[in-house]
Amino acid sequence: MSTGISDLIRLGEYDYMACKAMEQYFPDEFAIRTATYHLQQAIEKMLKAIILFRGGYPPFTHDIERLAENCRKLGETFSDNMDMIADTLTLWESKSRYDPFISFSAAKYEKAKSLYDEIYKKIMMQIQPVIEKNEEQTF
Repeated sequence: MSTGISDLIRLGEYDYMACKAMEQYFPDEFAIRTATYHLQQAIEKMLKAIILFRGGYPPFTHDIERLAENCRKLGETFSDNMDMIADTLTLWESKSRYDPFISFSAAKYEKAKSLYDEIYKKIMMQIQPVIEKNEEQTF
């Protein structure tokens, strides 16, 4: 397994933890801005990990729709949440860095968290057999 894949997964996990930690400060606009940014980053890193795992090269972009399309070309599928939230996630990445009053919908935020969970489970199910195989070979 490539170090790049595990690094992306770990970084994505930390972004998600940062997102969840900020929820205790909602409805503060700055907390929402920080949480949405880290949620977008977590999803972006998981999609890039999937692309690497499937043998592709992730494009240098924050565009969730583009990353999801790359995953689809490599045979990956996602729930409808991807289509419903991808454009908002990309907007959160770019606007949240400079605009503390970004457009926020609690429903979209919850869909984005659900999407993260879906992608995280998907990549973990794919890499787990590789990890176990590598562990067996080291004995």
